[in-house]
Amino acid sequence: MREKDHDLPAPFRGSHARSAGALTSHQLRIRHRRLFPDVYCDASLNTEPELLVRAAGLWAPAGGIIAGSAAGLLHRERWFSPEEVTRAVDIYVPGTPRPTPGVRLRRLRSPLPAAQLSRFEGLIATSPARTAIDMARWEDDDDTAIAKIDAVCNRTGTSVRDVAALAARLRGVNGLPRVRTLLRSCDGRADSPPETRLRLLLCRSDLPDPTPQLEIRNEFGAKIAVADLGYEREKVAIFYDSELHRRREIWEFDAWANAELDEIGWQNLRITAPMMRSPATLLRKVGAALERGRI
Repeated sequence: MREKDHDLPAPFRGSHARSAGALTSHQLRIRHRRLFPDVYCDASLNTEPELLVRAAGLWAPAGGIIAGSAAGLLHRERWFSPEEVTRAVDIYVPGTPRPTPGVRLRRLRSPLPAAQLSRFEGLIATSPARTAIDMARWEDDDDTAIAKIDAVCNRTGTSVRDVAALAARLRGVNGLPRVRTLLRSCDGRADSPPETRLRLLLCRSDLPDPTPQLEIRNEFGAKIAVADLGYEREKVAIFYDSELHRRREIWEFDAWANAELDEIGWQNLRITAPMMRSPATLLRKVGAALERGRI
């Protein structure tokens, strides 16, 4: 008769399951998948990113703290963390424990204060602000680092000001001067990395800086749309249309919003990924729309 494997937590320590008599070594080997040394899950489970993070946290030595993109995943950052943790889970550790494939150990010189920590059902991870700083300083590309800070702030409701305040207080952390500089270009209102990159493109040009997540209402005060970026004075609304906008229900709403915006005198610019690959052309289109709005 087969044991009730589903009563075991996922993931779980194989040694604990054997010592408790819940599984034999044979059952552990044929019915479960080894994720990290002595850490297993049911073989029928998909190896989802959050499962990997929780398994790595279970494997981690005493004092280990989930960090970087792994902490970002626990904080529900959705753009970068899911893919990055499949390559490696970042964990702060005291001392110099033996590494294992799939985990990237980060040496912790001194304990992190409680204000820089968050708890998730038995796991300890870095706080949103510390997570944003770490994800940025461990990222080589500046614009991607800015997008990562934006993404963490957007998903957690943490202000860029709070991240900057923590960055100003930290000492002895590699990469902090660069992160402090990058924070000047961050805006947690960005709802996606393409929106961040589009905002950076406009702000670095000769055009005026746009307002992120600009709410547009009609003459009766009813909300029509929230532009990803917008210029209220010139009545120019800019939207980044990802593949998600090909879904019928979203496409139909976009068509309705376009008609409503046109009716109240707003110009509506829909930006796609191919357009982002021609920044000069894109800037000309936005500049022309602003010029028309001033007439």
